[in-house]
Amino acid sequence: MKNKILGNKLFKSGKVLIAVAGVSVIMTNAVIPVISTASANTNNVTDKAAAKKAAAKKAAAKKAAAKKAAAKKAAAKKAAAKKAAAKKAAAKKAAAKKAATDKAAADKAAADKAAADKAAADKAAADKAAADKAAADKAAASSNSESATVDSSSSSETTNPTVYTPFAGKAVHTIYTGTNTYLYTTKELTTIATTPLQGDTSVIAYPDGITTALTGKNAGDLAIPVTYKGQNLYFKGTLGDLTSNGLYPDGYYYALTDTTFYGVVKPTDPSVKLDAPFLNGSTWFYYFDGGVTIYSYKNNVWTGNTFLNAQ
Repeated sequence: MKNKILGNKLFKSGKVLIAVAGVSVIMTNAVIPVISTASANTNNVTDKAAAKKAAAKKAAAKKAAAKKAAAKKAAAKKAAAKKAAAKKAAAKKAAAKKAATDKAAADKAAADKAAADKAAADKAAADKAAADKAAADKAAASSNSESATVDSSSSSETTNPTVYTPFAGKAVHTIYTGTNTYLYTTKELTTIATTPLQGDTSVIAYPDGITTALTGKNAGDLAIPVTYKGQNLYFKGTLGDLTSNGLYPDGYYYALTDTTFYGVVKPTDPSVKLDAPFLNGSTWFYYFDGGVTIYSYKNNVWTGNTFLNAQ
């Protein structure tokens, strides 16, 4: 029987001569495996290529996963930043809206107070006028009952009335804290000046020269002498002092309530002296030449929003 090689298959031979350690051994009907060297080498190369391909595929998958994770993280970070910016903008808008609402409420409260003060002042003035008229009537009646003689020398005498010099007295620097209004060229408040008075503006006032308009449609109103933009004019007032008419002298401040304050000094100014500490939620309106800053108080910190006059 002839020997046959069929890859790694077994083959049978009737007799096989095998040399072992220099001794010839004849094996009959033996089954002997035969290994093909060429086939084994081919299998090793194939296995190595497959392993290399698997490793490359795994590395590519890992790189893609890392890239995807980085993109997801960047997107999350961008979304968080956008959300934070929107939240900050919303908070700022809410603070400005609250400040404007507080200012409107405070202005209304101040207007209500001014109206009440004016009503009280008008009543007091009316009562005084009635009393003065009664006294004058009584004096006239008494005078008519007496005879009077006039000395001829008295005809040559003249009486010098007191000269009204409204801008010669004490000048007080103020900030006008009201809304835009008219000024007048005369103390009778009959002619409107070409230059209106703007709110939150520097004005020089002369409290010693305050008088009352006696004629015209504004009769009974106060005429407060002021110098504004280099012109001597008159401001129409309702009460007898500067602050009640929105003219705040330097250093002036006051508390409308326990949590609402007005002034031409900042709340942190050393000149500010209160009977009690500020409460959380307090609001301070600081007026200056050109605008107003609304301060809000929380946990010992003042934060402000400034509103400038329109130019």
